[in-house]
Amino acid sequence: MTSDFSPVSVLLVTHLKSGAKAPWTKGVQAWVTGPGGWKQSLTLKLWKGQSHSDGNWSNWLSLPPHAPAGSYSVGFLATSSTGQKAWRGAAASFTVGKVGHAPLSVTPGSPVTMTAKGRDVTVKFFSPTRTNAAYTTFTGPNGKTVTTGLSLVAGNVNYGMWQASVPLPVTSAPGSWRVSTAYAAAPGSGWRAGPTTFFALRQLSAFTVTAKPTTIKRGSPVVLSGRLAGRLPNGGYGGLAKRRLQVMFRWNAGGANPQKINSVTTDAKGGFRVSGYAARPGWMWVAWAGDGLYQPGTSRGFWITIK
Repeated sequence: MTSDFSPVSVLLVTHLKSGAKAPWTKGVQAWVTGPGGWKQSLTLKLWKGQSHSDGNWSNWLSLPPHAPAGSYSVGFLATSSTGQKAWRGAAASFTVGKVGHAPLSVTPGSPVTMTAKGRDVTVKFFSPTRTNAAYTTFTGPNGKTVTTGLSLVAGNVNYGMWQASVPLPVTSAPGSWRVSTAYAAAPGSGWRAGPTTFFALRQLSAFTVTAKPTTIKRGSPVVLSGRLAGRLPNGGYGGLAKRRLQVMFRWNAGGANPQKINSVTTDAKGGFRVSGYAARPGWMWVAWAGDGLYQPGTSRGFWITIK
């Protein structure tokens, strides 16, 4: 059987029959021993309609969520109406398995992509030990931190899943973010360090582009100039240097595919200036494939007219 965040019930049953002249059975107890010295006892009940001298005794054993995984041994102690006792050890056994849970997980998985409205990141902290309270701290590449309390969402304080939705503002720095946790075992106790993990944040990028002229003679160039910018790893906002951009063109025809017609690398401030040639009327724009810190981006499109 498998245990997760809910108690697991095990039906314990034994059959007892007394001799013709022997005293009848007054009561039966079951003793359960698990891994690491875990022990629990419970009183069995005689099934309705059975005799105390020849009957089945049973009861449900409830294992708490934090009960250890492994092999459990069951013994039975019967007591007669005259006080005599009979013990049968290792009369039965069963095995309990545990559902595997990551100590700390982040959703969505790395990389986390920023949106124009910010991004919520869900943190799940699994604690197999007593935990009364917990919190998580996000630390960005620029040292900025975001701290949020965790709530118990499954199981109990002895074996449970703690979770929080952490809002990251759209101004968050791109790069590697550290996720750390801390928990308290009891009210008023000190905080203990919990598991730690990391995720990569990919920020948005933004184009500022102009195209001149947009009405040309056939064979004349269109000059596209502008800047590629974004939130920097130090937390500031500025141009993205040394990024390779593509000048794209799609002529005005049904089903026509975009074509790469030129490329350019941004300067130290994210600026660029590049020429593009259009053989036919159509749309021209600048595109960037993105990298580990930034998501792909495209500029606005410009309609090019040929005289």
